Amino acid sequence: MKIILSRHGNTFSATDPIVWVGATQDLPLVDSGLFQAVSLGQALQKADVHPKAVYSGPLKRTRDYAAIVLEQLHSSKQPIVDTRLNEINYGNWAGLTNTQIQEIDEGEELSAWENLSVWPKVAGWEGSPTRMIKEIREFSKDLTMRYEPTDTILVISSNGRLRYFLKLIPGLFEQHVQNKAFKVATGNICMLTYENRKWQMKFWNKKPEYLSQSLN
Repeated sequence: MKIILSRHGNTFSATDPIVWVGATQDLPLVDSGLFQAVSLGQALQKADVHPKAVYSGPLKRTRDYAAIVLEQLHSSKQPIVDTRLNEINYGNWAGLTNTQIQEIDEGEELSAWENLSVWPKVAGWEGSPTRMIKEIREFSKDLTMRYEPTDTILVISSNGRLRYFLKLIPGLFEQHVQNKAFKVATGNICMLTYENRKWQMKFWNKKPEYLSQSLN
């Protein structure tokens, strides 16, 4: 089985201030974000990849992204919404810029999250890394039980959540943290494979066009 993970597209235009947007802000995709969804659909077509199912988080930006990809694939399928793919609730940081977070004396926690993926203790975030990892493991196990070994599944989620898929492979999360390579850029994709009851990473945080190259 192959899982293609994708972060949704842009929710800010070039002139907008960049603020923290979590599970409580249901922003739509901006024009560039819509274009990113089209690009993913076209990349899947070019690579002759037709997902057996497309999953998304419950937020509009992930649901719309998934729907556009399916449109590009001329598929009659509908996105399957799963709350285990929802973005993190960023608590006190929601709606703030990095500068504003530093101004409320939470700059050290901001730096720890941005550089080491350390969950803040005082920012009022909902949940925990343990809960995130548990939900990702359960979601991934459900996919392996529901679909065939030859199937490809597309999963649309958000940056805060996606990094925890690295936890499916022992030591990989820690390796990516050490290399500061755990984030997924908007519109970028990752691929995991499941074979012999083990997950492996094929690639992480690549442009959709990389898909054709990876499957050659």
